[in-house]
Amino acid sequence: MRELTVDDIDRLATGAQFLSCSIDPTAMFMYAEMTRQAMRSATLQLADLDDLDDDALAVSVGVVSHGLLMAEMPPTGDEMLGVLGAIETALGRPVDAVFPLAAANVNAITPLLASLQVGLPVADADSMGRVFPLISQTTLNAGGVGIGPVALMGPTGERVTIEVSDARRAEALVRAATEELGGWAVAATYPCSVRELRAHGVRRSMSRMLALGDVMEGAGPAQAKYRQLADLVGSSRIARAQVTHVESSFGPSEVALPAQPSSLTLLDDGSGRIVRLEIQNEILMVLVDGAVAAAVPDIITLVDPERGAVVSLDDVRVGDVLDLLKTPADPKWYEPAGVSLAGPAAFGIPIQEIPA
Repeated sequence: MRELTVDDIDRLATGAQFLSCSIDPTAMFMYAEMTRQAMRSATLQLADLDDLDDDALAVSVGVVSHGLLMAEMPPTGDEMLGVLGAIETALGRPVDAVFPLAAANVNAITPLLASLQVGLPVADADSMGRVFPLISQTTLNAGGVGIGPVALMGPTGERVTIEVSDARRAEALVRAATEELGGWAVAATYPCSVRELRAHGVRRSMSRMLALGDVMEGAGPAQAKYRQLADLVGSSRIARAQVTHVESSFGPSEVALPAQPSSLTLLDDGSGRIVRLEIQNEILMVLVDGAVAAAVPDIITLVDPERGAVVSLDDVRVGDVLDLLKTPADPKWYEPAGVSLAGPAAFGIPIQEIPA
């Protein structure tokens, strides 16, 4: 077990942004601040999976949204207690540990608050190792672990438990329930044994976010940080380029995803190469002079080369100069089951192979 400090919350949030191209800063701030306040009276423990019993019950905690920003209807703070209590009632046994639905964005923070509220450790693992838009796009689902029962609690205090095992079916039910609950909800999903989480989850993903936060918050030039990132997570720079066009498509998407596609066009500062980013919630693909340089499940991060800081897609403007970094996802995502769930074809991109 490792005891986390208040300083670790900031480091983890920075690491979570590195693994997600766009964040909800208000939600991140609110949950991080609630976590800091809760740490005044409780200890936050991060547990390696080897520290937990094989048959211990672990449950993922995360925020799901139907388009409503959390700033429009803020959390009250007891949503995690509500959903974990509902899971315990449904299964007839206590929860032993919590873990993030996704080790990125606000979902990297929510299990910390849940841990403090219920007095349980946070397992050092998650079900994505990055962030994807659908709750069915998890390594647990790829490994055959059932998603349900699923418990939801929205900002109005209403709570729903859905008895469902198929993750794709759960996607439709959770999305419909979330809309009725007020536009966003805290969700408890994938109740499983630690043995199953060890076999099919992404291990040590919380520790990785802390290490990424250490690098990105450190002093020194961007190039020095890139060398550290290469050693730590295998990151490589695709290009340094200036944004020339920001485009949005308001037509129908071929895939049932909660956002419409868009794209960025950039001009490589050194060679004049044309770089294009295809986006739908996350950066799905990077093209350099028409050739695929990276594609999901690869993780694409935008960095300001002057500050060496992660740039959110929401803050990108024409004229910005950005470094585009590519980081490999967890190896499970490059296996056939992972590619089927979250490879290019799952997002309607007709490419057969993911570039190495």
